[in-house]
Amino acid sequence: MLQASTCRLTRWHPRSIGCSEVRMARPLSWEGTTHSNRWFRPCQVLPFDGGRGARYPRGMPGPMPKIIVIVGPTASGKSALGLEVAKRFGGEVLAADSRTVYRGMEIGTAKSAGDEASGLRPQAAGISALFPGGKSRVIQGVPHWGFDLANPDEPYSVADYKKYADGKIADILKRGKLPVVVGGTGLWVKAIVDNPTYAQTPPVYALRAQLDARGLGDLYAEYKRLDPEGAEVIDRDNKRRVVRALEVTLATGKPFSQQLTKGDPKYDALQIGLEVGREELNRRIDERVEEMVAHGLVDEVRALKTKYGCDTEAMSGIGYRQICFFLDGKAPLAAAVEETKKATRAYAKRQMTWFKRDDRINWVKGNEEAMGLIEEWAGVGKGLQG
Repeated sequence: MLQASTCRLTRWHPRSIGCSEVRMARPLSWEGTTHSNRWFRPCQVLPFDGGRGARYPRGMPGPMPKIIVIVGPTASGKSALGLEVAKRFGGEVLAADSRTVYRGMEIGTAKSAGDEASGLRPQAAGISALFPGGKSRVIQGVPHWGFDLANPDEPYSVADYKKYADGKIADILKRGKLPVVVGGTGLWVKAIVDNPTYAQTPPVYALRAQLDARGLGDLYAEYKRLDPEGAEVIDRDNKRRVVRALEVTLATGKPFSQQLTKGDPKYDALQIGLEVGREELNRRIDERVEEMVAHGLVDEVRALKTKYGCDTEAMSGIGYRQICFFLDGKAPLAAAVEETKKATRAYAKRQMTWFKRDDRINWVKGNEEAMGLIEEWAGVGKGLQG
């Protein structure tokens, strides 16, 4: 369990280090304080379950459950960091990735190895067991959740993920473990951190058919005009996603990126972002794509294509879309591989655009810096478990 600790203001966002912005019924001491800093001390780092059984001054609510959220672009090393954090602090990992939810999509999503954890092969990743239902797996002794939640031909929305994630976080907390959310899908991370309510817009098939008949460039230009914020982060080469975003925007009269109602946060989330230099990140991306192809990406896509076709939402993802073009005879393999690298680099840039907007994220250069931040958040020298 967490130990009590006095939090202090640092250069980090106060909410991100676990200090509750609450007014105490009677201050422990006003001596040596100013009006501005009375609100932040003393505060306690308490158990992950919200401190059931802990005593608080009258009028002071208990804290929200604590979670750690690790974000960054693809190939930044966030999954390896998440694994290390979970090992050190007794946690379990929850993926926030719109690709890993699909069954059978292992190599192209780097799912088999826990992303950057240990290469691409399950054996190297230390995957020792699967939980019932195939929805999570143990990687190097750490339970990982958020995998294999839908078939590639089934729709799976951010609202579906939020329902699953909230339930899974509650389960992890109930067992006295630290939830470590690891993700590169910004909207899915937002679903956990900000607790929004999503509007459920049913398909408008007549409008969709009209949009499908138009060229991708024309569709993206219209979407960018109507929803500039959403256009910055959408996969502009994925026609299915552009069509859906434009369909919802036109049908509701409200930008697709604003199709939510803000809620009250449910968790005290320490958000950590892994920042990697552009040249180094591009090198890692290119190397990863080559490894995927070497370890059987073409065979994986061929099997999925036989079973589901290439026209599903899941199969329109980066890597799968390009290899489908190759299998359909529309491009040589070398061109498909190069296009996958190019699309992945563009995706990483969009990820950073999204995450850099959130000033609650604490950006670090490596795992050691991240660990120091976590230890301060939990109380220096106290650790996360007693």
